Amino acid sequence: MTTRKAPVIGIIGAYGAVGRHAARSLAAEGRYRLRIGGRHTDAARAFATSLPGRAEAMWVDANNADSLVRFSEGCRTVLNCSGPAYLLVDRVRRAAFEAGADYVDVMDDGSASEPVPERTAVLSAGLSPGLSGLLPELLAHGLGSGGTFTGCYAGVGPLTRAGAVDALLSVDRGYGTPSAVWRGRVVPSALEIEPRFMVPGVSRPLTAHPFLTEELVDRARTLGLREAKWYNAFDGPTLLDTLVRSHGEHSAGLSLAARADVLVRSSALDAAGRTPYHVLWGRLDGWNQEGVPVTRAVVIRGDDAARLTGAVGAFAAAAVTNRQVLRGIHQAAAVLSPQAVVDWLRRRVPGVTVQQTTVLSPVDAPEAADPTTSGEGGPEPEAGLQ
Repeated sequence: MTTRKAPVIGIIGAYGAVGRHAARSLAAEGRYRLRIGGRHTDAARAFATSLPGRAEAMWVDANNADSLVRFSEGCRTVLNCSGPAYLLVDRVRRAAFEAGADYVDVMDDGSASEPVPERTAVLSAGLSPGLSGLLPELLAHGLGSGGTFTGCYAGVGPLTRAGAVDALLSVDRGYGTPSAVWRGRVVPSALEIEPRFMVPGVSRPLTAHPFLTEELVDRARTLGLREAKWYNAFDGPTLLDTLVRSHGEHSAGLSLAARADVLVRSSALDAAGRTPYHVLWGRLDGWNQEGVPVTRAVVIRGDDAARLTGAVGAFAAAAVTNRQVLRGIHQAAAVLSPQAVVDWLRRRVPGVTVQQTTVLSPVDAPEAADPTTSGEGGPEPEAGLQ
């Protein structure tokens, strides 16, 4: 049961697609007072009263610096679930710091500003980036350096407008390198599109585009991986075609807002009549401390990208509030405990499944484990591992 002395976590965009799931995850913990923020006070108040424990509603406009400071006053941590990030940049973070609060954002606010003494910020605490960047360390824990990692995101479901904007910006502003692979350095133009890429738990082959993210480069360098690659797999033609065409429209001067609207419609067309799903898959081949070859794999699957994003943001906000993250400005994948996040998802996200497998000998690891070469999608998780 929360008390008056429980720390306050303020959530901006708290009744939106991502924020409501973050708020529910934190409310279920029963350890925090929540401040539910948004531009529509009635909606904020109605949502606050629906939560267990103590929650209050407060008006805030993410585009209004004064309101952001007022909202942040008295908070231990401010969790930003509003967007799009390209418009807000670091406005919310600066206001939180000015009010004496720490800060968590489910996206990267795009600013490399200097740290503020005695303050903490965790950025990119969402699905991708965020959860995606935790997979290499989750699989590499306890193994020696020099392993190889392959990861993938696949999914079907309507995009939010903010999600569509951020997807476009990931291409337009170079948040990663298409067709590149990490081999001790970024090697461009090293990989090709995989037209029949199989992902565990997905019944049909997908079209997978290699895209080496900055997040994975950082993790590969830190973990001492010999090789790392990432794919975005598309289950349906419309969204992929729109993304490819959109890059040319960007060069031709079509506005970001117009391109985002088209992308939202395209995602809805691919999802029409289908059950939504979102899958993160990773495989790491390395060696244990005895020098025995090890293959590890993980599959994280849920039916709602916003719910997964909100849950990761909630975990990061709880970790910062509980003083489990060092002072400074960090990317989530660099400071959050991968296994603790996975355990939180199991506990706090309805319908999520997490399957982890380990094979101690390459003789026992089927060749079908690598979807980029065999088309079978990795070692199938053992029954009952959830």
